[in-house]
Amino acid sequence: MQIVLFLIMGTIMGMLFPIQASISARLSSYSKTPLTASFIAFSFGSVILLIINLIVNPRGISVGIDFSYPLYVFIGGAIAGIGFHVANIILFSKLGASVTTIITVTGQMIVGILIDHFEWFGVPANPITTTRIIGTIIMVLAISLVQSKKQRDLTVSSEEKKDSKIIWIILGVLAGFLPPLQTAINGELRVATSSILGATFISFFVGAIILLILILITKRRLEIPLYDTQKKRIPVWVYMAGIFGIFIVTGNIILLPELGSVLTTMIFLLGQMIMAVIIDQFGIFNLQKRKIDNRRIAALVFTFIGIIFVKFL
Repeated sequence: MQIVLFLIMGTIMGMLFPIQASISARLSSYSKTPLTASFIAFSFGSVILLIINLIVNPRGISVGIDFSYPLYVFIGGAIAGIGFHVANIILFSKLGASVTTIITVTGQMIVGILIDHFEWFGVPANPITTTRIIGTIIMVLAISLVQSKKQRDLTVSSEEKKDSKIIWIILGVLAGFLPPLQTAINGELRVATSSILGATFISFFVGAIILLILILITKRRLEIPLYDTQKKRIPVWVYMAGIFGIFIVTGNIILLPELGSVLTTMIFLLGQMIMAVIIDQFGIFNLQKRKIDNRRIAALVFTFIGIIFVKFL
């Protein structure tokens, strides 16, 4: 019964990601760089988490931190998260949405299996088995099915050399290593702080600092968008993507020790797929409506089958 609750929780956390991404995309349309939208989300999340920590457990972000842990424990999760975000921006322009999604998910599955098998970052052991490999392959197949025909057309231009495309694909798989590493490192940060909320705050705060540095390097100054192109005030809710990020990061920290890296990633992706279908079906966030088709239903079914192979067989 407990495992079912964790699976439901992971699915809900995954469902929050498309909402966060949609809000961030809306804010990015007002700013000159997507890094600004990410910085606002991380900063807003940091402020909220700081207030919550000071109320609930102030020791978790002060004397309660064990600084004997290696430096990567405190900054690695944030670096991995931002690295994946930046990598996606580059890969989408080089390979297109469909190829980028498939290869990065493949990378997530590969490193997730390794983390589980070798117990990296203190993750409970889940040895490699035939059923886990089959479940992983089914998951990648499901992701490939959910990509639309238009996305499949967004491939590298004919002018790109074949060797160059192969290099970008390899880099895309390596970029896929980052999300499971982010979750695993943040799980270790939870131990170092003896606080889930404290670990989440540090991850957000470090991420905000890194993003600010990147913005200052690339744009020379930080510009927070306040008005749209018609000089109308941007709605307040557009700045609140960080709230969903708090639930996502905290949820992953909680689920990793219980489900392992592979299953946490799979459940999270399932939630993303479900919410993406809902957003498309009803045109939420003023997006174009797209009816549910057989391909998306098949993708969801394959995802459920993959999860069964990984956890229950």
